[in-house]
Amino acid sequence: MKKMMKYHGEHINRTNWIPICTGLGIAWLLSLIWQGYSPVTLVLGIVFLVASIVGHIYIYSASRKMEV
Repeated sequence: MKKMMKYHGEHINRTNWIPICTGLGIAWLLSLIWQGYSPVTLVLGIVFLVASIVGHIYIYSASRKMEV
C-alpha cells in the first residue's frame, strides 16, 4: 500500500485521469436509461470504463516495481 501511495504522490497528473474516466464511463452508461439505447453511448461508456480499469492495473503494476 505504501508503494501505491508513493506512486500516486509522484505521478499526480497521470493518476488524476483515472477517476475522471471512471465517472465518464458510468455517466455514459447511465445516460442509456434516459436516452434509450444508442450504440455510440454504449461504446463510449465501455471505452471509458475499460480505460479506467487499464489505468488501475497500470498503476498497480508500476507501483510494485518501485522501492519504498
